[in-house]
Amino acid sequence: MIINCTGERTDPQLVRLAKIRWRIEHDYRELKHGLGLDHFEGRSWNGWHHHVTLVTAAHAFLTEQRLAPKADTAGSLSTRSSTPSRTC
Repeated sequence: MIINCTGERTDPQLVRLAKIRWRIEHDYRELKHGLGLDHFEGRSWNGWHHHVTLVTAAHAFLTEQRLAPKADTAGSLSTRSSTPSRTC
């Protein structure tokens, strides 16, 4: 991709391209190993399409969960103390 580019490329552009490539490889590895993209052993197009669609939907959901801001609420487990507080 970079070899066939015409014109000058700046260092920030090359770094951005390298990061995009890493993200694609990471997502593909997650799809295969974490979500079972490579587990389909059926013989029909419909079955394969159904499997890939569900894996892609699961990946989209997990990506949304990972990127969503964490809400700090008073009742969340991360903010509760392990010892009860006393108010006088």
